[in-house]
Amino acid sequence: MKSKKLSLYKMIPNMITLTAIAAGMTSVKFAIVGKWEEAVIAIVVAAFMDAFDGAAARLLKAQSKLGAELDSLSDFICFGVAPAIVVFLWSTHDAGRSGWITSLIFAMAVALRLARFNISKDEEKPDDPLAKYFTGVPSPAGAGLAVLPMIVSFQLDPVAEADFLHYVSQPQIVGIWLLVLGAMMVSHIPTFSSKQIRVPQKMSVPALALFGIMIAGLINETWPTLTLMGVAYLLAMPWSVVHYNKKKASLAQGLKDPDDLDPDD
Repeated sequence: MKSKKLSLYKMIPNMITLTAIAAGMTSVKFAIVGKWEEAVIAIVVAAFMDAFDGAAARLLKAQSKLGAELDSLSDFICFGVAPAIVVFLWSTHDAGRSGWITSLIFAMAVALRLARFNISKDEEKPDDPLAKYFTGVPSPAGAGLAVLPMIVSFQLDPVAEADFLHYVSQPQIVGIWLLVLGAMMVSHIPTFSSKQIRVPQKMSVPALALFGIMIAGLINETWPTLTLMGVAYLLAMPWSVVHYNKKKASLAQGLKDPDDLDPDD
């Protein structure tokens, strides 16, 4: 029997996923030696890799069961284990046992969120407009929000703004923040997904310009840009709930999904 051969380019998505795992594990290594900024950057890199591996798999038509399982395991390591340990070593370890408990709860919330996502992905109908929403905060966004207090602290003068810095890194406050994020990830709050991004053709150049500005900001003003992205995501959550409920009501009345209309019409 002739063995099947797999083209190298079909393995590219899995290579990207393995790179994300390496970044997630490296963030823990940086945290152990007290390199906090590098630890956060490694988690951000893992988040970008997580976005690229799925896009690469669809573009190259290289989706596979192996890739799906590997991606799920990567998400748990990069966005569950890594941020939980990094934040614990940075702040919550000073709270004693309760600090470690909050990190455990955050990591377990990520695992539960991923398990639910995998099940729903198998059960969802491809033509269901409501399937374009995430249920709860996705794990990459949850990880980014988990390290948001660290990102804010990097921008503060340790002397001039000592009081505010103290509150940002307070173990009890950071621990409560992790618990809130864990609850948001396992909740049924509808949140926007990249599947809903549809740019009108006439807006393609401004959209690319905006993307270029974001990349320039990440390179030159990393921490303010990441802070702005985190705050923007939090502010968009109420809008996503309203948008979801309006769409659900429209579908219940038998009306056409407004997102299916040609944006150039």
